[in-house]
Amino acid sequence: MSRVSIISIILCCLLITINGCTSASAAESLPESDHPYSNNFEDTWPDISKPGATEIRLHFESLDLASYDKLILYDKYDNKLVTYDRGDSNKDFWTAWYTGDTLKVKLVTDNSDTDYGFKIDKVENRSDVCISGNSLAESYHPYSNNFEYKWPDITEPGVTEIRLHFENLDLASYDKLILYDKYDNGLVVYDFHDSNKDFWTAWYTGDTLKVKLVTDNSNTDYGFKIDKLEHRSDVCISGNSLAESYHPYANNFEYKWPDISKPGATEMRLHFENLDLDPYDKLVLYDEYDNGLVAYDCHDSNKDFWTAWYTGDTLKVKLVTDNSNTDYGFKIDRGEIRTDENVTTVFFESTEPVYPYTRGFGDGIEELYPAAPKEMPEFFQNASLYFDAFCKQIIEIGITLNILEAEDQSWLSKNIGWIFSGIGITLIGVVSKSIRNVLRNKKDEKSEND
Repeated sequence: MSRVSIISIILCCLLITINGCTSASAAESLPESDHPYSNNFEDTWPDISKPGATEIRLHFESLDLASYDKLILYDKYDNKLVTYDRGDSNKDFWTAWYTGDTLKVKLVTDNSDTDYGFKIDKVENRSDVCISGNSLAESYHPYSNNFEYKWPDITEPGVTEIRLHFENLDLASYDKLILYDKYDNGLVVYDFHDSNKDFWTAWYTGDTLKVKLVTDNSNTDYGFKIDKLEHRSDVCISGNSLAESYHPYANNFEYKWPDISKPGATEMRLHFENLDLDPYDKLVLYDEYDNGLVAYDCHDSNKDFWTAWYTGDTLKVKLVTDNSNTDYGFKIDRGEIRTDENVTTVFFESTEPVYPYTRGFGDGIEELYPAAPKEMPEFFQNASLYFDAFCKQIIEIGITLNILEAEDQSWLSKNIGWIFSGIGITLIGVVSKSIRNVLRNKKDEKSEND
């Protein structure tokens, strides 16, 4: 056999070996089929690998497959990631992101028709698991398939309650975002039904939240971005001498307010300005010996109502919530007591609002709501104090003189602000002026008669 014949045989063998594979470029060999490809063909191209990468995806210049033919992507461990068929034929598109540094491409055809085939012209990789530089938590956009990662703890040491704000949350089917507390107890699971923009999570007790994203091997979506957090430094609205929850209250919350006590009273009841509870949450009243008196739930949510009368001079209020949704909570704004002398007295709240804080990435600590003035101007401060004292004094005088019954004083305490408002003062002024005119006319008539 001549040397020329031997070389010809070797070249034919090489051509058979590389049949169906074409180099994408001189710089980097990416998978590409013959155009058109052949029938009864099955081949896996050499691995597409980016050592050290955490995620990888491919770009198709073109993909055209005939019926019953398929192109399959695998990871480095030969786990199937996605299968393309005729319905996926397209041009100029990226695959989804996949975790790992390696992808494998396999073409399988039947014995019927063929088509153009495919050409992969680019590969893209990421070197980290998430967007760096965000002190809160943010996924890549879009995120990767077969991905599972828990972000560093989001913590505000010493706070009692915390919640997070999503600038955006978009998840594909079967993917989920989970929030945990500092002890890794699951708090809430978001899926594609919860995709939304510009929203807050519920409040959660504790100073730490953890965020975990878990995705399957199918489609992906934008992911999520948490841009703010808000925290509270106390368990309830401070400054209220009665009892008031935060609005809304927190999940996994259990707290008993300081006793509401009026020594010397024989009976006592409380007035709710508002009570709104979520299912499975409850508000319980106790006497001074911790005997349960009544338990309110979501069915008892109401506004402007009184509790029943209870014997004794002390009532205790306890709120217990589960780990699901929350609601407004409650505010007790006044109460009534009776004594042995059958004298009924109203007592009021004394509230100084407390403003929660929010922290946005890169913004440091800032107030979510406009700050209340540290000190009211002296005129308004004195006017407010005098007005409150005057209102209470009017009621107490009425009670002492026995000219107000329980219902009367309740009405008066509820409407006294209106009575001494601009409208009320105007009406009182008009009536007073009319009375003075009548008296002056009578006096003038008497003088003329004399």
